[in-house]
Amino acid sequence: MTQKNDSISGTDTVSLLAVSSELLSIVNIITLPAEANYSYQEFLNVLLHAATSPTDSLESASNDLKSKIPNTKIPSADTIFN
Repeated sequence: MTQKNDSISGTDTVSLLAVSSELLSIVNIITLPAEANYSYQEFLNVLLHAATSPTDSLESASNDLKSKIPNTKIPSADTIFN
């Protein structure tokens, strides 16, 4: 009998982010205004980080990502809420 493996590798996570980004842009679950300065993927990075971090907060997730990856565009919690 084969053992079930529910873990997700880093490659699968990247693929999940890419697929999620593409899916959200097709079905318009999140509607970005035409003048938005961020992409679906940039929003998803913060949302997924907040969902998987112990603080469970958009504000701390955004600040955490900004400190870890300083040269990347990362939306603030206020931008995501708006």
